[in-house]
Amino acid sequence: MTENRMEQPMNDNKIISLDRKELMGVFLRFSCFPMVTINYERFQTLQYFSALAPVLKKLYPNKEDQISAAKRHMAFYNTTPEWMGFTLGMNCAQEEQIANMPYGEERTGLEESVNTIKASLMGPLAGIGDSLRATVEAIIGALAAGFAMNGSIFGAILFFVLGNAYYFGISYFGFFYTYKNGMKVIRDMNKSGILDRLMESATILGMTAVGALIPSWVGFKLTSAIQIGDYVLNIQQELDNIIPGLAPLALTICLAWLYKKNVSSLKLVGLIFVFSLIISLIL
Repeated sequence: MTENRMEQPMNDNKIISLDRKELMGVFLRFSCFPMVTINYERFQTLQYFSALAPVLKKLYPNKEDQISAAKRHMAFYNTTPEWMGFTLGMNCAQEEQIANMPYGEERTGLEESVNTIKASLMGPLAGIGDSLRATVEAIIGALAAGFAMNGSIFGAILFFVLGNAYYFGISYFGFFYTYKNGMKVIRDMNKSGILDRLMESATILGMTAVGALIPSWVGFKLTSAIQIGDYVLNIQQELDNIIPGLAPLALTICLAWLYKKNVSSLKLVGLIFVFSLIISLIL
């Protein structure tokens, strides 16, 4: 127990608390197997409950209380897998508090708040998680691709190691941080507006990373030169003198604009093929 955690109301019964081993069990069950039970009716619900089940059995020796807790955690749930820990940690803290409360209106209200927190957080967490994951994977993929394109197996190893370091790092921090701080996390997020700022920051970082990768990933160069009297004009060199990578950037912006105008990906591929053929014949 920590002073930052939700305070445990004292009663006449022995205080039931979760130890480090049990919490690590919850962490490993949801982080190692986040999507094994996914289905179109409940998505991640079964896995969420599976991660909590041993903890609920310890907290509620009474079978009726176990059934009630199981029903609470069979409500629909879905978010970015590595961010599941943020709600799981908070729910562990809530269930621990509920188990040590006497029966009454206060306990019933806290039981009802369990799913309220899950439902209110899974959407914003998914927004942050999906944006941040796309950004991180793009950066890690770019680093790994540099080695892989040179025929080095280190590229695959780097992608595996860094990708899992991000995934398990977020999962571990989120779970234990929210378990330790309980409802204080919600109050701090509402007060600071950190969710909105994180989503905006992840979007900016993602767009920046993708933009920086355009010269490396978009192979578009004008290799021909134009003879003007005694002067030879190298088109690509002159463009690079203005802005390095200007040609692939212009092509990418043009394709993005067409895609925004509802031009399908298949049509864009055909357009690139025709455009490349025409440019090669002219230049």
